[in-house]
Amino acid sequence: MYKRQGTLIAPASGIAQVSDKDPGAFVTRLGNRTIDFLSDPATPKNLREVRLRELLRDGFAVERIGRFVLGKHRRTASKQLIDEFIDVFEDYIVALYAKQFSHFSGETFAVQQVIKTRRPQDSMVKTKIVPGSGGEALRVDFQVRKLGDEFKILDVRVEGVSMVLAQRDEFSSYIGNNGGKVESLIAALRKRLVGLTEPTASATKQ
Repeated sequence: MYKRQGTLIAPASGIAQVSDKDPGAFVTRLGNRTIDFLSDPATPKNLREVRLRELLRDGFAVERIGRFVLGKHRRTASKQLIDEFIDVFEDYIVALYAKQFSHFSGETFAVQQVIKTRRPQDSMVKTKIVPGSGGEALRVDFQVRKLGDEFKILDVRVEGVSMVLAQRDEFSSYIGNNGGKVESLIAALRKRLVGLTEPTASATKQ
C-alpha cells in the first residue's frame, strides 16, 4: 500500500523527469503534487493553472483522451480540426479543475491497491482522498497505461463513474444536437472557458 503522510513540497516551476517504478508510485507522485499546490492558499490563480497544465501533460494521455471523447465524430473531422479541439479541450480541463479544486485544504491521499487489467500494459490504481475535516473519503480510481518508458492516465473514475466516458457522452450529444459539427463543440468550450477564467466577485474586491 502506498500512503501519503505529511506534505511534499512541489518545485516552484517545471516538472522534473521522474522514472516511476510502477503505476502505484506514478499515481502517488502526481496525487501528492496536485494536492500540495492546490491546498496552498498562497498559490496565485495563474500559477495554479500553470502547474495544473504541467501535471496534466506530465500525467495524462491528453491527445488520446481528446480523441476518445470526440467519439464517432473524430472519424469525419479533419486533422486540423481535431488538433484545434485537443488544444481547447486541454485549456478547458485545466480551467475546470483549477476552479473545482480551488477549495482544497488539508486533504490526504492514499493509493490502496493496484490491479492489473486484461490489457497487459494497463492497471487500475485504486485511491482514496480523505478530507482534512475528517469527513467521508472520496474513492478515485485511475486507469494507467504503460506507454514506452512512462506511465500515462487514460481515465479517472470518481466513486465508480468514469469521467472520460461521461465527457464523451456529453460531447457526442452536443455535437449531434448541433449539426454534427465538431466546430460547434469547440465554440461551446471556448465560451465555457470565459466563464471559468473570469474572476469571481469576491476576487475582484481584493
